[in-house]
Amino acid sequence: MSETFPAGVPQAIIGFHFADRVKAEIMLASQMLGELIHLKEGQQEGGRRIFTSFLRGLDQEIMLAHFQIKDPEMVRVKTVCTGLIGMADGGELRDIQPHLTWMITVMATYAQRAMEFLQKKGLL
Repeated sequence: MSETFPAGVPQAIIGFHFADRVKAEIMLASQMLGELIHLKEGQQEGGRRIFTSFLRGLDQEIMLAHFQIKDPEMVRVKTVCTGLIGMADGGELRDIQPHLTWMITVMATYAQRAMEFLQKKGLL
């Protein structure tokens, strides 16, 4: 993760908003995955389709966050999310959680860096 984010107050404010929002959505995906894994085989197909659709929406949110958090690590987050869509679609549900956990950590780090920047500027 580069040390350039955030470069200024506007980027810190908007970056915090997007990082925290995406982090919350990834946490929701993680909770959904936990429930999905425990569904019976007949129910899992429908649940997987809903989960995959949710991941596609998350992928779009990550793209919006990437426009605000101009950091190379965001490209990796986006790439991982795209891979998770394929994994969910292919039924590889048990392998998804570690990737979600990593994504949560990255987004929490962005939010923390933005908050610290704003605190140093005396804005929080």
